[in-house]
Amino acid sequence: MRLLSLLFCFGLGLSASAQAAPQAASQAATLRLLSEEFPPITFTQNGVSKGLAVELVEEIQRRLGQQQQTIEFMPWSRAYREVQGPGQIALFTMARTPVREPLFKWVGPVVTFYSAIYAPAQGGLRLRSLEDAKRFESVLVVRDWFTAEELTTLGFKNLVPVSDPVTALRMLLAKRAPLFATERQSMPGIMAQAGLPESSLEAVYTYASSQGYIAFSKDTPDALVKAWAQQLEAMKRDGSFAAIYKRWLPNDQAPMGR
Repeated sequence: MRLLSLLFCFGLGLSASAQAAPQAASQAATLRLLSEEFPPITFTQNGVSKGLAVELVEEIQRRLGQQQQTIEFMPWSRAYREVQGPGQIALFTMARTPVREPLFKWVGPVVTFYSAIYAPAQGGLRLRSLEDAKRFESVLVVRDWFTAEELTTLGFKNLVPVSDPVTALRMLLAKRAPLFATERQSMPGIMAQAGLPESSLEAVYTYASSQGYIAFSKDTPDALVKAWAQQLEAMKRDGSFAAIYKRWLPNDQAPMGR
């Protein structure tokens, strides 16, 4: 009798799993993936999606048995609006800040960002604090990037938002603004995309770090977000996360926490 009961319960378990699998596949199929040109974290090359976070997302999908979704690349400000819904959407990578915390469901961290202020090279400019930057006529920022958000929170009144980092770089070098507050990891790749030598700019002040996550819209089912989080944690345990991270950011320490 005990054996029959166990077999019956086991059968119910299989039935529940069988019913749950199509539901998870259906949820994954309707999930949109959004990103921006942010090398080496996320970028396109000859129409192919590449980068640290792209590899991580593709590996998570592979481990979940999900069909590889096409990643939609767009300016950050548009992607940031889109992921706030409606619909099941994931945007990567996004700095997790107090302002953004209640707006999304989070999986990560997957990267560490470093905030820095840049100026044209060989100008002799050095900042001793963020207060120094507040005294300039203007500071370029990319609209809706976490650097813009954090400087606004810190009381900056001289921020000039632009649509993308390449536009900011060109404005800076054309002397339409004296400073550009941005993220340091991505600068070499973005400058390469803009056709600019790294020697044309210099970091005049580095001031903060923040961790980047995969941000899911509130409409994304909790079960799907949890499945992604579990696979990322498994990758951190088995070393595959660290291996991917080292390939793209060999001089940086992979964020292993939650």
